[in-house]
Amino acid sequence: MAYKGVKAIINLFLGLIASIGFYFLFYKLNKPEARWRSVALLAVSVLGQPLCILWQELYIYRQANTASLIDITIIHQALFLLVCVLLGNNRLRALISATFAFSAIHLANIPATYFISAVVFPLTNTENILEAFLQFPQLYYSGIVLNGILITVCCLFAARWLREARLKPPVKLYAVFNLLFILFPLMVLVFWDDIAMIMPIYSLSLALLGTFLLGLLLFLFYLYTRLAKDNLTADIKENESPLTVAKVDKYTPFIQLLSRRELEVIETVLAGNVRHKQLSATLNISVSTVKTHLIHIYQTTGVSGIAALSSLFHGYTSKHR
Repeated sequence: MAYKGVKAIINLFLGLIASIGFYFLFYKLNKPEARWRSVALLAVSVLGQPLCILWQELYIYRQANTASLIDITIIHQALFLLVCVLLGNNRLRALISATFAFSAIHLANIPATYFISAVVFPLTNTENILEAFLQFPQLYYSGIVLNGILITVCCLFAARWLREARLKPPVKLYAVFNLLFILFPLMVLVFWDDIAMIMPIYSLSLALLGTFLLGLLLFLFYLYTRLAKDNLTADIKENESPLTVAKVDKYTPFIQLLSRRELEVIETVLAGNVRHKQLSATLNISVSTVKTHLIHIYQTTGVSGIAALSSLFHGYTSKHR
């Protein structure tokens, strides 16, 4: 019983590696204003993937011969990502994040599983990956570590690119890329016939091919965010004068990433209130809340202080929301 408890703790701990990426992709990028939703989204972002990994480990070791593991795992992870969408402040951005994360989770399994297995497999007498997992748990845990690293890297790139993307992309662009992100890993899994569970290892070629597919997914996501950003710039140029464009372009990409209250903090700063106590008194909130808002504003915009924030948002008013 104690051994099972240790294994559960190991799975939860290793699952936190991927949670680093989900924290930035879901919570940091889309922190809700409502406190209960913010706390719930934080909990789901941090604990969702570890719980999925724990469930998957229990399922593998208790029902090793069940052929529907991949299908049930997909449903489980899809529900976890759906909760992130429902809790998020901007559901459109959260949905595009979730569809990308869904693809990253399953495509990252391919290079992670095969790179680890290709090293260990020649030293074993096993016939497939599942059998190797059952005989050598360290192989399974090594795969989780590498998989978590790959997912985190992908999510960090995605979060960075999404900060500059349009809040509400054109419907056609949004729908097409959402379908791509969902169907891409499903087609790969069908093509490989439950690749991570039953296919034997022959060489590193499968691991390299899986890495290529993961890179292709990143390229598609980068293309989506660039197209969304280009459309935003085109709209501004169409509706504003050249002088206004030069001014608005600086802070427009960040407006939709900040909450209403955070934008009020920025307006108060622009009004000349540069100390925490002044902001607290003007906005009728505590100093600690002011600091929390400013920290998120700094992280979102990339500035490092009140002076830089004032320079970035020079000319901003509530009519730009």
